[in-house]
Amino acid sequence: MAEIKKSGEQFGSRLGLIAAMLGMAVGTGNIWRFPREVASNNGGAFILMCFLALFIWAVPLICAESVFGKKSRMANAGGFKTMLGEKYTWMGTFTALTNAFLGAYYVVVVGWCLKYLAIILTGFLSTVREGGVEVTTQYFNNFALTPPSYESWVWFIVGIAICSIAVFRGIQGGIETANKVMIPMVFILLAVLFVRVLFIPGAMKGLEFMYHIDVKDFANPRIWLAAFTQAAWSSGAGWGMFHIYYIYSAKDEDIELNAFTATFGDMVAAMLAGMVVLPTVFALSPNPETIKEVLGSGANGLTFIHLTNLFAHTSGGLIMGVLFFLALLSAAVSSVIAMIETGTRNLIDMGFPRVKATLCTALFFAVVGSYSALDNRFFNNQDMVWGVALLMVGLLYSIGSMKYGVEKLWNEDISPCSDIQVKWMWSVIKFFPFEFAFVWGWWMWDAKSWYPGEWFKFWPPTQYQYTPGVMVVEWAFVFAVCLLLNGFLSKRLIYSNKID
Repeated sequence: MAEIKKSGEQFGSRLGLIAAMLGMAVGTGNIWRFPREVASNNGGAFILMCFLALFIWAVPLICAESVFGKKSRMANAGGFKTMLGEKYTWMGTFTALTNAFLGAYYVVVVGWCLKYLAIILTGFLSTVREGGVEVTTQYFNNFALTPPSYESWVWFIVGIAICSIAVFRGIQGGIETANKVMIPMVFILLAVLFVRVLFIPGAMKGLEFMYHIDVKDFANPRIWLAAFTQAAWSSGAGWGMFHIYYIYSAKDEDIELNAFTATFGDMVAAMLAGMVVLPTVFALSPNPETIKEVLGSGANGLTFIHLTNLFAHTSGGLIMGVLFFLALLSAAVSSVIAMIETGTRNLIDMGFPRVKATLCTALFFAVVGSYSALDNRFFNNQDMVWGVALLMVGLLYSIGSMKYGVEKLWNEDISPCSDIQVKWMWSVIKFFPFEFAFVWGWWMWDAKSWYPGEWFKFWPPTQYQYTPGVMVVEWAFVFAVCLLLNGFLSKRLIYSNKID
């Protein structure tokens, strides 16, 4: 066994840990993805399915991550090594690298939010008021979608710098403080927007649509799949970042109630966003065809083209636009902070000082993410490849938990410290491989159908952005690196975050 050295950092309070967990979970998937998914899946039944998915997908995975981090006091690679043995280090390395590739493109969105917040504050909505959706479409195309997007790249670099500052400052002085400010801000801003939206004539149509339930939807497998996908990608469960934050938890820190709190808070944020976006679209769109066009325009189209246009054409639109993009920016920044900390902590476990580890992680984000910032086709490719790969990371945590012992983890680590004792919410981790096969298999099959006769092609990735072929090739490369470096890394992962 390698020597374990101490370098203890710790959250200042349980509130600080929960704020960081919510910061990781509440991201752009809540604000721009959830409303579209509600609209695409016919409202209320989908929402109820999402709540169910939280209990049987998100909570057990967050518990698994939390116990790996708390028990090992090491990041992903070191955590799998400590819990399962040196030959399983590669599983944690794959987790860490998946998060690194995810963060490298995700921070591009932080840059977009910064840019739009800046232009709205400097009068862009006046121009939109004169030219309408044609202006917002052309502007976003020129700014972000026409390669090479140099201005997008500049804002992307600014985004990395902003997010890295919190990680440089450590747990209590940086990450905890930042999340204690940003997460309440997200909820307050969305709540204020919701109240404002209620005063727009016709807004209630959006709420009626959002909450109407058609019982036939419960027999639709595609809506179930969409709900489980939303739970997976919105909550961040099984991605490996809750693992990171629990390295810094108190010895007696709760696991199960915190996991439930994080998933429930994530869903509340998504519901608030839905109650802002859908009523706004229904109230300000001139006809049903426009509503369908707006909600079917994708995340970028909804946010940067259509909502920006709608804000320009309503009373108080400037304030609404500022509050909306400030909420979106806060959600994105809090998530990227967790992604940078994931890379940083894995390097700290190898003996890197925090500042050097943060610089190395930020440099990786800058180099790898530049391709996504400069060319949106590559952004789309990375979003698909590493978004689906995150499902595989969840599978690794479920397998790891079963190998260590689901009952053993409950009896020794979860039950003794948890303020709620709902054993089945943890025990369903044993069934996660079946849930994974259901959701991951559907995404792979669906992607295959998008490229008839070409689903196996992978080059160039800017052309074959979503094929199963390109996903498998990129995953195989990272898996190969993880396996080849397994012995090398396992011998260097000796610095745990022991709490005295």
